[in-house]
Formats: sequence, C-alpha cells, structure tokens
Amino acid sequence: MVRVSDLREQVSEAYDGLGLPAWPDPHSASTELAYSRVTEPQRYAIVHARARTWVELLAAQPGVQVERLAAAPLDDGTSGRFDRGTRIFPPRPDALPLVLLEADVPVDGGSLAVLHVGVGQPGFSLKTVPDCGCDACDHGSSDLLDAIDGTIGTVIDGPLVVWRGTTWTAWWHPEGAASQGRGGPDLRLLMESSRRIVAGDPVRVPQGAEVVVGHSWFG
Repeated sequence: MVRVSDLREQVSEAYDGLGLPAWPDPHSASTELAYSRVTEPQRYAIVHARARTWVELLAAQPGVQVERLAAAPLDDGTSGRFDRGTRIFPPRPDALPLVLLEADVPVDGGSLAVLHVGVGQPGFSLKTVPDCGCDACDHGSSDLLDAIDGTIGTVIDGPLVVWRGTTWTAWWHPEGAASQGRGGPDLRLLMESSRRIVAGDPVRVPQGAEVVVGHSWFG
C-alpha cells in the first residue's frame, strides 16, 4: 500500500538532490518597508520545483495519469492567470484529481513564482504558496515546502470535502479545515456537514454553492 508519509520522504529526498536555495525564517522584527519589499524573488522558484518533484513521483505510481494544462485565467473569481499547469488523476474513481498551477507574477527585480494547489477543476483552490511573497510575510523556505507537502498530502490521503460558493471556498479533512474568501457559511457548520457527507448522510448544500468529495488515492 502506498502511504503519504513514504511519498513525502521520497519527494524530500529527490528535491534535496536539486541543490536549490534554502533560508531560515528571517523574522526578528518586521518594518512597514518589509510589507512592500520582495528580496531575491527568484529564490521562490523552489515552490515550482517542489510541485514538479511531486508530479514526477506521482506519475510513476500505478494507475496515475497526468494531464498538462495550457496557460489560462484562474477559475477563482479573480483576474489572475496561471502560466503552466498539471492535473494528476488518481488510480481510484472516488478520489479527487490534484491540480497544480504555476504562475510567474511580475515584481520589481524579476518575477515571483506562485503555486496554486487545488482539486478537480482549477477553480477548486485549496492553497496558494506563497500566500503573499513580501519580506514581512516570509517565514523561510521550510514553511513554503511544508505548506505544499501538507496540502498535497491532504488530497492524496483523503477523505477531503471541498465547498465553493460565489465568493468563498472551504475545505475539510479529518485533521482540520480551512476557508478563504468572504460571505461563506459558518465554518463549523460546514465541518459538521462534511463529516456527514463522508459518512454517507444527506446534507443541505448552501444556495448557489457546490461541493466535491474525494477519498484516499491508494485505499
């Protein structure tokens, strides 16, 4: 049986062999200037490299298929775009495809690598790494890699329930829950509804919202 913990170890080992930059959490004291400054934006290319390492490893697993996505607008209600993307289909039909979208965001001194981790169609976004990129929000390279690995692991491990409304997204798994956007239902209510969905019980979906459910990729 394939375990997420084993996959994470293999990803870390393969990634370490790339010799990419690493830096500690630089926070000692934040200044107002730090919120408008991006130091060495090119180092954030590690988030794309980590995602590609995951793609290579998952593509090698039995029954997994990979689809490349051309540049397109983000389907999340914003005006953003992604430049390259990959959708990875699991071997089980009751699991959700993993979507990794790479964006090159122009900043002073170059471009900032941004990774959008989602499921199903590109609009079901779970995590954006980095979530900002400015010096004040920099918590070190390990924080970025852990965010990527943790979110991907949540999709693979299952169960995962993702809700999306017009201006909000929320998701639940047995280890926790998160939401983003504005105007969505109370997260505690969605968590309880998510548990019921996974148990096979009927639930009421908020008006104008949609929900997708995924189970473990590898049983």
